[in-house]
Amino acid sequence: MTNAIAQLQLAWQGQLNDFVTGLAYSPNGDAWAASSAAGEVILVTGGDRLVVLQAANGQSIAGIAFSADGRWLAAGGQAGRLLIWNFEDAHSPQSIDIGVEQWIEHLVWHPTKPQLAISYGSQVQIWDALTSTELVTWKFPKSSVFDLAWHPGGAVAVAGSKGVEIWSPQDPTVANYHLEVDTATIGIAWSRDGRYLAAGNLDRTLTIVDWHHPDDPWTLQGCPGKVRQLIWLAGTTTPCLAVASGTAIVLWNLNSEAMWDGQLLEGHQDIVAALTAHPYIPIWASGGADGYTCQWSAQGDLEQILPQSLSKITALAWHPQHLYLVTGSETGAIQLWVIPA
Repeated sequence: MTNAIAQLQLAWQGQLNDFVTGLAYSPNGDAWAASSAAGEVILVTGGDRLVVLQAANGQSIAGIAFSADGRWLAAGGQAGRLLIWNFEDAHSPQSIDIGVEQWIEHLVWHPTKPQLAISYGSQVQIWDALTSTELVTWKFPKSSVFDLAWHPGGAVAVAGSKGVEIWSPQDPTVANYHLEVDTATIGIAWSRDGRYLAAGNLDRTLTIVDWHHPDDPWTLQGCPGKVRQLIWLAGTTTPCLAVASGTAIVLWNLNSEAMWDGQLLEGHQDIVAALTAHPYIPIWASGGADGYTCQWSAQGDLEQILPQSLSKITALAWHPQHLYLVTGSETGAIQLWVIPA
């Protein structure tokens, strides 16, 4: 462990009624939100002012996300309701409740527009927040949808059995690209510049597509377990990807010979359940079923291990500008860690 990065210290803690299913910072860092398996959605502003946007109702929230401009917060889950809050008037947020009537499993905002992609079963829908209207519906052909990711240019990648399909909202009639894999793709992520798409597969392989040369993808082996999550790091000189795989993390870097070098990192003693990369700084964090949260450098140095939580870490989120990290656990505990001024 190195001492290159100052140490995070506990600054605030709260409690939800069930395990934390999602954490998200607003893009300007003025607020962050959390959701739980009990159906709660909360907003925290001004450091410690907590607003309950939705009380516990016994129906789990699968995920939450802020729009790119921070005006909208979306949540969805077991109740089959797409919930969107409009924070244009921060003192009196307006809520939108859209009935989907299916368990919403994934949701993600367009990188620049007030449009939201959601999935339930094999269906993908794009919704416009300004008009509360459905723009398009797609069907993944081979299975339920396992993950969604917007390209910075606006195309949507959809993962499931036998690979990934990429759709353009401008032509919703047919997928314009298909990545074929032998098993199922369970996690996908675009690099921050949109050039590379990483796909984590059920057979412990990782597929990376160079969007400049999409017909010649890399297939990488060396992940010790099922790929549970993957994140691209910010601020690195070459493309760098962290992959949660079993109890380990594999850090992949693209070298000068256009090959990917894998580095096995061992900081956890149980399943790595959550990863998050800082939006601008080349640092990232991991949370495990062992109750530990680890802070890493882009070189794979373990900078800090936070004091052990009483239960599994289920969600993480970095502040977009500062070194503040929010952690959520299986017992519903939420903690805010900061580097003191």
